[in-house]
Amino acid sequence: MKVPYIFLFLIFSSIYSIPLFSAPNDPVHPNLNQEIAVYNKIYVSGTATERAPRPEDGYERERKVSAYGEMKLGDSFSVTANYGYVDHYSTTRKTWSGWDRWGVGAKYYKKTDFASFGGGVQFFGPAVSQPKEADINPDLFLLRAYFGGLKQFGAFSVQATFSFESETNSSGKESIEENFKRFLYSGLTLSYSFTPKTNLLFEISHKTSAGDTITPYSDALIFAPGIQYSTNQNGYLTFSAMIQTRSDFNIDRGFKIGYLYFFGD
Repeated sequence: MKVPYIFLFLIFSSIYSIPLFSAPNDPVHPNLNQEIAVYNKIYVSGTATERAPRPEDGYERERKVSAYGEMKLGDSFSVTANYGYVDHYSTTRKTWSGWDRWGVGAKYYKKTDFASFGGGVQFFGPAVSQPKEADINPDLFLLRAYFGGLKQFGAFSVQATFSFESETNSSGKESIEENFKRFLYSGLTLSYSFTPKTNLLFEISHKTSAGDTITPYSDALIFAPGIQYSTNQNGYLTFSAMIQTRSDFNIDRGFKIGYLYFFGD
């Protein structure tokens, strides 16, 4: 569709038509994609998404409230933890609500004169509230590894991330009876410090299956224009709109709103 390309054009053209402000002390934090830098932060957010590809495939919507915390261990390392609550409605699957998967992780970040690079791992527990279905096993754990790069040009920055996610059992081994789902994620975040208090973002997030036993509509391509507004020296209100790209993709429209608070150095 044409609307996402209009947003891309406006963001790129603003780089040349508006004078650059001085670069922020820290890279702009993505609203949607995996971040690269390490922080002392708390991020509380709410996300609403829906999928309605074709009438015969039914309708699904999901509402999620999440809390994500990160603590730095020096300038290059940090540890993370997250938890949340999910309300899921579907006309073709079981409707459910309850606690989301808990997650813990670790990150590494390195600045160089040319650019910055980082990576990490995240481990997610079982989805205890989600019901079992023929193609869904919520008792399995999730393991996600990611890496990426960041480059700043004054008040403008580009962040790119790539990650691999796999289901696994408690022993970390795949048996003959189990067929784990695996996904590849990629994300691109373009950010611009429009004013000292306002950051403009345009994010692209892509998900594709890395196996041949994945349920229909597992893939996703999301275009997400967003904004961050500073409420005080350490806090930001955040908002991103998720724009539909193709009717046969999953989670193809919605929005995310949150509050991002940085503490310490």
